[in-house]
Parts: sequence; structure tokens; C-alpha cells
Amino acid sequence: LTWSLYRYFFKLPETVDEFIVKPLVFVVPVLWYVLKKEKRDLTTLGLTTKNVFTSLYVGLGFGFVFALEGIAANAIKYGKIQISPIPALEQYGLVTLLILSFATAFSEELLNRGFLFSRILEKSKSLPYASILSTVLFVLLHVPILVTTLKLQGMTLVLFFVTDFILGLANSLLYYNTRSLLAPILVHVFWNMTVALYL
Repeated sequence: LTWSLYRYFFKLPETVDEFIVKPLVFVVPVLWYVLKKEKRDLTTLGLTTKNVFTSLYVGLGFGFVFALEGIAANAIKYGKIQISPIPALEQYGLVTLLILSFATAFSEELLNRGFLFSRILEKSKSLPYASILSTVLFVLLHVPILVTTLKLQGMTLVLFFVTDFILGLANSLLYYNTRSLLAPILVHVFWNMTVALYL
């Protein structure tokens, strides 16, 4: 709710959103809750060096698949592959946008997979339920930017909802299988960069 209100009422630079506001809204409360209230360590959020190489390979592989999905979505949207970089790419350049993408992916995956998905799974003991519920919450998290900042509508909006849902489900399953945020973060970065370049 805080993030939705912020996105609706404030239009600060993307660097402020991703490096300051999003961590304050998503990361700090989760870390505080896990460390102080639950009195658990950060491995329960997928912040671990366990399975690093597996997570790296899986994340890069699935990230590439999501990049291909983005290119296919571009072809569906425009009737051909048309590279039309978003203003953020032109404003910040590729390296800064990549760093922004990592910051975004870290904050969103820590909240959605590391915290929400893992806690819902612990309570429900149901992988389908935890995957779907955390994915619905992940998609809802994106509504403010899609309809207010980006002002998407029609088929483009539907396409974003569908691809965000697929991304959320895939990342939930990747997190479940690796117990690490590395693979979901890498997939998320690939997806964000694909959106920046092709959609």
C-alpha cells in the first residue's frame, strides 16, 4: 500500500526510487521483521552462498528464456521485432540501467520470493498455493507503475500482467528449487532489461 501511494503521488527520479525508496519500503521492513521479530537469519530469505553456481547457471539460463519471451512479446505487440528503448535507457545508459535493474530485482525478489513466498509456503505447506498467492501479490505490486507512471492500457497492459505473472511463478519455482535468491534475481534482471530494450 505504501509503495502504491508513493508511486501515485510522487514522481522522483528512477535512481531515487530504486536505490532509496524501494529499499526503505521493501527491504528494511523485511530485514527488521526477520532479524528482530522472527529472530531468524538471512538464509531464510534466500540470502546464502549455498548453491551459488547452480543458481547462477539456472538464473542465466532462465533469464535468457525470459529475454526471448520479451522479444516474442515485442514481435506480437509491433508485428515485428522493433527496438524502441525506454526513456530510462536513453537517460541513464546501459550500465546504469543494468545497475538499476539489479537494485530493482534485489528489492522485489527479497520481498516477494525471499519473504512472502517462503513464509506462505511455510504456513500453507502448499507449493501451488504459495506460488500463486505470492505471484498475485507480485503482479499487484506492479499495478501503480503500469497504470500511473507508464500509463499502459489495452493489450500492452494485459501483456505486462501476463508476463509478470509468468515471471512471478517461474521465480517462485526457481527459489523453491535453489533456496537462493540469486537465480530469481538474475531472471528478473534479464526481464527488466528486455522490457527496457524491447517493450
